[in-house]
Amino acid sequence: MTLTRRSPWQYSSVIVALVALAYLSGGFLAHWGMGLGVEISPLGFSAGIALTALLIYGEQVWLGIFLGDALLMFLSGANWGIILGSAVGSSLSAWLAFKLLRWCHFSCRLSRIHDVTALVFLGGMVSPILNATIDTVLAWLTSPLNWQNFASQWWIGWLGDCSGILVITPFLLRIYLDSAGLFRRHKKERIFEGLLCGGLLVGLSWMVFYRHTQVETVMNGGLSNAQYLEYLPFPIVVWAAIRFQTWGAVLGSLSLALLAIAGTDQGVGPFVMQTANESQTILLLQMFIVIVSGTALLLSAAVAERQRAERQLRATLERDHLLAEVSLKIRQSLDLQQIFNTTVTEIRQLIHADRVFIASWQEGGRIEVVAESLNKNYPSLLGGNARDDLLTDLPFLFTQAQTFIADDIKALNLSLALQQYTQRYQIQAALVVPLHLDGKPLGLLVAHQCFGVRHWHKQEIKLLEQLAGQVMIAMSQAQLYQQVQRLNCNLEKQVQHRTYQLQEKMTEVQELHDMKAVFLQAVSHDLRTSIMGLLMLLKNLQHRPGDSLTLSRSILDRMINSSERQLTLINALSEDHFSEQRPLMIHSETLSLENFLDELTQEWQSLLKQNKAHLTVNIPHNLPLTYGDKEKLHHVFEHLVTNALKHNPPGINLTIDMTIEKGMIYCRLTDNGVGMCEQQCDQLFKLYLRSLHDRRRTGIGLGSYQCRQIIEAHGGNIGVNSTPGNGCQFWFTLPIAKSQPSAVS
Repeated sequence: MTLTRRSPWQYSSVIVALVALAYLSGGFLAHWGMGLGVEISPLGFSAGIALTALLIYGEQVWLGIFLGDALLMFLSGANWGIILGSAVGSSLSAWLAFKLLRWCHFSCRLSRIHDVTALVFLGGMVSPILNATIDTVLAWLTSPLNWQNFASQWWIGWLGDCSGILVITPFLLRIYLDSAGLFRRHKKERIFEGLLCGGLLVGLSWMVFYRHTQVETVMNGGLSNAQYLEYLPFPIVVWAAIRFQTWGAVLGSLSLALLAIAGTDQGVGPFVMQTANESQTILLLQMFIVIVSGTALLLSAAVAERQRAERQLRATLERDHLLAEVSLKIRQSLDLQQIFNTTVTEIRQLIHADRVFIASWQEGGRIEVVAESLNKNYPSLLGGNARDDLLTDLPFLFTQAQTFIADDIKALNLSLALQQYTQRYQIQAALVVPLHLDGKPLGLLVAHQCFGVRHWHKQEIKLLEQLAGQVMIAMSQAQLYQQVQRLNCNLEKQVQHRTYQLQEKMTEVQELHDMKAVFLQAVSHDLRTSIMGLLMLLKNLQHRPGDSLTLSRSILDRMINSSERQLTLINALSEDHFSEQRPLMIHSETLSLENFLDELTQEWQSLLKQNKAHLTVNIPHNLPLTYGDKEKLHHVFEHLVTNALKHNPPGINLTIDMTIEKGMIYCRLTDNGVGMCEQQCDQLFKLYLRSLHDRRRTGIGLGSYQCRQIIEAHGGNIGVNSTPGNGCQFWFTLPIAKSQPSAVS
């Protein structure tokens, strides 16, 4: 029922003191400022101020009312009994009015007939009975009063508080509400009408309550004709209440009451001429103020309710029109983006929100804003990733499909990240409707208020929920259309794919045919070359004179090497070692690379001498043993050394280094020859056929490929580092023996 959230400072001693001071000022204005004395108060300023303070700040400020009334009575010269009784009566009366209004769900906006009726009957008529009774009884106890004076004083006290509550309380509440920004300002074109209405009210009231003398009344037909002239300004008050609602009723009744009191104070006006004594004059004046203010407030509330009903009806028609328009666009178009843009634009114009957007649920749990209508004074969310959005922290929106309503974001218990997010995008209130289809989350339809907190009405919530249904239908239709397009596209892709596969097969058959020709040519060439070399040597010996021939060791070695190479090529072809899917079987044993290389260097001496090459072997004495197939490792070392001698000019230097790196034995063979390009290094250890057009390069490249197979079968890797003109460095790794060797790996 109170207007704002309470904060600690509102109930401090400063607030209590201000309430007491305001109550005291209202009392002085009511009693002495009008010149009618302490006992007579035609307009209870203090009663209106007391109830207003309770409505704004809560019942904790009752102490300020008590102190203000006690100080007022003390300054008037009353004894302590009257001071205490009057303070208690005023405090209890204001507290009772506050409780009764809160019990009937009173709204301080006074825009409903229910609220005005509660203020008139409960606040203005019932609660002042308590204060009037206490004050009258105290006066009767302290001074002798007859029954006529007792009743007259009770009526004056009761009507004084009633008039103060009906005139002063609405006036102060309206000032507070406008200062808090809870009501929109009137348009400029209505200012002239307000000035005209106020001028007529003041002028007519001045004529009735100041210029209406007894002589003028007699000249116009006697006193009987002047009994109802005080209601002559009442149509102006009605006009103000109809045109300006609460403000018109409040200012009109307050102005009329002050002018009537001022005229009565001067001893002129219809109330003075209609009664014989001062008490009756005050009673008539108070009854007039109560009737005018109560009627004006009820009339303004009735007009406000009618206008509110018209606005609701107009909003309903606009909502139905919007739904029909969106539905029509859905039926006429399959452009989902166009539907989204139309929806958010129409919604923002209809509910007057600062930001309305549609967010789509993406893969990975992201929420991407796909359409937005925005007040340009605030930052945009369009195209942004709302992973850290306020909505992401509320997973039940997607699991239970519940509408989320937040009138005040700051009142929610948000995490620090979400608080920073709402501050960055200036979100004060939010209304979120999840979009679901067959139990699957599609996205969100969201409205934000950035200017301030906002109470979302049921009609607005219903509108967003209905439009969310239309948006879900649009998304479903778009998905079906996209599925049809994907099926058509997939059919075209399948045809293209099949055509491409057929072309690939034809190309593959042609490549196999070419490979077959190259393979047969290369194999026949290599085998023929080896055999022809052996025949040339033997024929040379055959043409020598004599029957006995003696072969030198070098010729014999060459014959043996040529024969072994021929045997190796034949074995490679027969065993199908160039199959990538077929693993190479090795027979591992514990092997000392130091002793193994000593044996190999002895075998290579004649070959090194023939090529004028120099070999250096650097092996540490503590080099651990390895697991390996001695025969196949012999082939690896021999192939690398032979290849280096074969493809480099005579006189090169060869170096074999062995180290321990990353738990493996690292072997390097380095030469200072001509080197290779990067493309040759990449293709060296792969199975390949040399081109038919390159007649100078023969062979099918099995040697290096077999080396890679052997090293990988041992659990190592092989490679080469080289640049043209800077020599080559071949390297491979072997495992370290940690236990007894296995029989076969």
